[in-house]
Amino acid sequence: MLSLLPVLFCAGLITSSLPASKAALLESPYRHVRTTNENVQRLLERGVSKSPTFAALLARLNASDVIVYIEQTLDMPKTLEGRLLLMPLANHQRYLRIQINRNGSPNELVATIGHELRHAIEVAEATEVRDETALELLYRRIGMGRRGEHTYDTEAARTTGRRVRKELVA
Repeated sequence: MLSLLPVLFCAGLITSSLPASKAALLESPYRHVRTTNENVQRLLERGVSKSPTFAALLARLNASDVIVYIEQTLDMPKTLEGRLLLMPLANHQRYLRIQINRNGSPNELVATIGHELRHAIEVAEATEVRDETALELLYRRIGMGRRGEHTYDTEAARTTGRRVRKELVA
């Protein structure tokens, strides 16, 4: 079980909710944010060590009912830096996949992951999201349409990405 320190909620962002050990965010067999890619693992470590907002995103997801897998890919539309995909339910467990571009500096990639993790929290908070239709309805309600069909963003995710980026260079 993960013990959490008090949470400070600011503009839709968790900013200081940290588990007793940052290592638990990255190494626990029960963590909810996972990767099989060594480079992504290094990016997660960088985010946790340098950005309290990023660490808090992982802690928040660890307390949720979703499991998030992160991967780098070359198969993403060139107009996107990252995206969140809903995976099919397995034994009533909700799974999300975050894909990020392979291009960019480590800080930019960590900020992109932070942006997408905020989207994962949006889905985690919407317990009705269990299929693509419900996901699209959620983002029609809370998101802003972007270029292309089924492409949405939220101000909370944009703000989170900017905050993580700022913390990484501070």
